[in-house]
Amino acid sequence: MTRTQRYFEDIRVGEEMPPLVKTPSRVQLFMYSAISWNLHRIHYDREYAASEGHQDVLVHGPLQGTFLGQFMTDWGGPEARLRKIGWINRGRAFVEQPYIIKGRVTGKRESEDLSLVDCEIWSENETGERLLVGQATISLPRRT
Repeated sequence: MTRTQRYFEDIRVGEEMPPLVKTPSRVQLFMYSAISWNLHRIHYDREYAASEGHQDVLVHGPLQGTFLGQFMTDWGGPEARLRKIGWINRGRAFVEQPYIIKGRVTGKRESEDLSLVDCEIWSENETGERLLVGQATISLPRRT
């Protein structure tokens, strides 16, 4: 995939970022459980998840954070660098359901030799319920 490079000078505070839609599969959740050593069965066993009151298996919180990181670096382009990211889970994300990541630029600043962009980021399900809220800072190159 070719990512368009964004430049610090072109970014405007208040700018909405194009959404990223992920649809985590059962295989992806199982593999993430394996590589992260997260053995909690709510992430790969439908019957067990139901026994804990969930409608289906849940997407891991750290995997949701990984999606946020991808969202930020895809938006920034190949020369962008993610400098800081944080989030709080507010709702449950389920397997095989669209997971929509959105964001908005909240600030721009210079720090040492870096051109930094601060963003509010969040995820939603299909009904618009916010599942996660957070913030991120990314450095972008300058045109000059």
